[in-house]
Amino acid sequence: MGPKQWIIARSLCLYRIFVLGDIPSGERKSALNLRIRQWSPFPETGRYVVWNGESAHVWIWDEVEQREAARKSGATSRVFPETVMRGAPDRDTLRILSCTEGIEAQIWRQGRLAASRWWAEGPPHEEWPRFLAAHDLNPNTDIPEPEDTPLLDRPWGQSADGNPLLNLGIQRLCVFAVMAVLTFVLIWQGISVWRWQQAQGALADRIAALTEEAEPLLEARTRATRDRKVAERLLSLVSHPAQLELMAAVAEKLPRRKVFLAEWHYNQGNLSFTLEGKNPDPRYYVGTYQKMPHFKEVTAERGREQSQLVVRMKVKEGL
Repeated sequence: MGPKQWIIARSLCLYRIFVLGDIPSGERKSALNLRIRQWSPFPETGRYVVWNGESAHVWIWDEVEQREAARKSGATSRVFPETVMRGAPDRDTLRILSCTEGIEAQIWRQGRLAASRWWAEGPPHEEWPRFLAAHDLNPNTDIPEPEDTPLLDRPWGQSADGNPLLNLGIQRLCVFAVMAVLTFVLIWQGISVWRWQQAQGALADRIAALTEEAEPLLEARTRATRDRKVAERLLSLVSHPAQLELMAAVAEKLPRRKVFLAEWHYNQGNLSFTLEGKNPDPRYYVGTYQKMPHFKEVTAERGREQSQLVVRMKVKEGL
């Protein structure tokens, strides 16, 4: 009987694409591990990574919750996110898939999953255009009918996630195991001091060889630690929604033909814009934008002229 497969529902996964073209190929896995740790909200993180050139397609989930559920069901061998077990299309497309729970919107470009978004029910009408606009699609496109795609026998994307620190730990464990076995055998057999010295010399050579093999991994870890601030800065640039999506959200709440957007300023999560119209009401805009899922800490004040209103807010980080 083959190994059992444990499929994580899309509703329990977070999905993101990391582009690592600016990082040397030998250091990309270490950099990806760092970014996943910074992104993940879970105390222990399960992951599934599919590499596509310089891009890593990453699904993560709560490993503690998954491990407990798998233990109760007895399925603890191979774990896959639901998305990779649903059939991939053979052309570029925008589609809606019926999932175990809820639905998933997918955008496929050049044979790769360029965007994914999950909703418990059908996409809300105010969120669907923003999702399309954020990925350079016509926001007026109708919502496709959900497709009921059966589960595959094997995933369309094979995981290629690796952990360099794991190999280093295995090497150290092997050294300790060899030392313990040799010591036990030498004591048990009561060999001579000469043979003990020979074995000790051979062990020293082995330790030196393993240490030399481990040096590139240690250097890679040191470089990753040193570049952590750079990685955090780059990560912060992609942790907020696209400006096109924000602008669409703001414009959606403006009274038509009465107020227009005169100025726009955005910098790493801080957004301010100037509205111009006939005596705009600050209370309306503070209350309206404060209720939206994108924004928080909304304030408004009169601009340089009576017809102007300056609105400031912070942008929440999204999925």
